[in-house]
Amino acid sequence: MVNRLTNKVAIITGGISGIGKAVAQDFLSEGAKVVITGRRESLGNTVAKELGGPDEIQYMKQDVSREADWQRVVDQTIKQFGGFDILVNNAGVGGAGKMIAQTSLEEWQQVMDIDLTGNFLGVREALNKMDKGSIVNISSILGIITPMPGAGSYSAAKGGTRLLTKTAAVEAVKMGKSIRVNSVHPGLVSTDIVDSQTKAYLENSDVPIPKIGSPVNIAKAVTYLASDESEYTTGSEIVIDGGSLAGRG
Repeated sequence: MVNRLTNKVAIITGGISGIGKAVAQDFLSEGAKVVITGRRESLGNTVAKELGGPDEIQYMKQDVSREADWQRVVDQTIKQFGGFDILVNNAGVGGAGKMIAQTSLEEWQQVMDIDLTGNFLGVREALNKMDKGSIVNISSILGIITPMPGAGSYSAAKGGTRLLTKTAAVEAVKMGKSIRVNSVHPGLVSTDIVDSQTKAYLENSDVPIPKIGSPVNIAKAVTYLASDESEYTTGSEIVIDGGSLAGRG
């Protein structure tokens, strides 16, 4: 399909690599104007030029844990493209990979600041600046199931994102706004966060589709939620995990 996002303007956090970049590519192919954000300025500018012209895509530097950065990015997006219809909260970090007993407060807080507080700030800004549209929060299957050892902070943040999504979906209606809010829960996807230990775990498990997913597998679901095709979908979670949850017996 093409043109499902024509005349729509999207902000994609963490849009300079991995899932975020794949979402940006798919959105552009469907006719959207796109703003990608991230902290690595040189990479961000390079990716924006790679994906399209300045009338189609812009890079804006952003630390999602900073309130002022959110206000600046949203205001600049509206000024540049004349509106704001779609938010994809994708930026995230994987954490230190330590057991809870060995995790420092600083390590815990870094994951919370980016993976959960960053999503809260984005959702709040979107609810206040949009009258209609779609918010898509990228969570994880580790925000749904009992997490693997060493993923305590990550799982807590992703589980928080799951419930933040459902609350925001209800509150958008209470505000009288036609804003849909949904979450996407990837399994193992080929990104910088997935390490060799995680890949080895998958290879020795009973997952129905025993392979690492591709960012484009996630992007297609995000495009559906961003488009008007999902007009009856809010407060929902879409799991894309190769059957990992189904294979847990």
